[in-house]
Amino acid sequence: MRSILVTVDDTPSSLAARALAAALARQAGASLRGVTGIELSDLDKVEAVPLGGVEYAYDRLKHRERQAVERRARVAGLPAAFQRSLAEQGLEAPCSIIEADVRGALLREIQTCDLVVTGRDTEFHLEPGDGVAPMVEHLIARGGRPVVVSGSAAAGTGPVMVAYDGSAPSAKALQMATLLGLFGPAGGAPGAVHVLSVHRDRAEASGVAARAGAFLASHGIEATLESRVAADDPAEFLMRRAGEIGARMLVMGAFGHRGFREILFGSCTRRLFNTAPLPLFIYH
Repeated sequence: MRSILVTVDDTPSSLAARALAAALARQAGASLRGVTGIELSDLDKVEAVPLGGVEYAYDRLKHRERQAVERRARVAGLPAAFQRSLAEQGLEAPCSIIEADVRGALLREIQTCDLVVTGRDTEFHLEPGDGVAPMVEHLIARGGRPVVVSGSAAAGTGPVMVAYDGSAPSAKALQMATLLGLFGPAGGAPGAVHVLSVHRDRAEASGVAARAGAFLASHGIEATLESRVAADDPAEFLMRRAGEIGARMLVMGAFGHRGFREILFGSCTRRLFNTAPLPLFIYH
């Protein structure tokens, strides 16, 4: 891993993502840079005006203009604040501002990095909603890079848990996390990686976990292997096990036997994105 891009916003999850990105940069010896944006697309929409509603339309126009000024003022100090906070940790990290075609420009920016770290409610100064923001879904689905999605809590110091079922998405996620050095240097402390295999058949679950362990061993990484019989909805079980082992991150590709779109944004995975207290690593 040579470069990390972190989205810069002023939400609690974004601040936690900033700290996590700094820790990953130090671990990997990677460069770190931030990016923020002034999202005004919702203010550019043409609104229908009722007959005789010229005064109403004028008031709405002025209101949108005030909102645009407020958003620009809100973002203006973020790059400097970001750079100061990283400098205090001994890291140099520039931060750029996107002002037009925010989503398209962000996808182009992502092509220059190895890993994206973002808070789950990052929406670049639109009002944050509940759970994972549409902007974050956009990064995962179309960015072409692995993404770590952080909640508002600080990352822990326990093992990285890998949710693994042997499917292509989970195999890709495990390989990418390994190649990026997400588990730490090869030959690191035993037990720093915990592979959890969930399947309908216990013997198959054990075989899947063993294959993940063999792959990690070929990279000099010793992992704890755990196999469980699948539940209809494994989200609650995954979070409970992650809490029990004190996991600091969850590497996930797929769990369940559905198409990737349903796995990525289906009810189980969406619940993990919306509520998981630990960061989630996913690779499309």
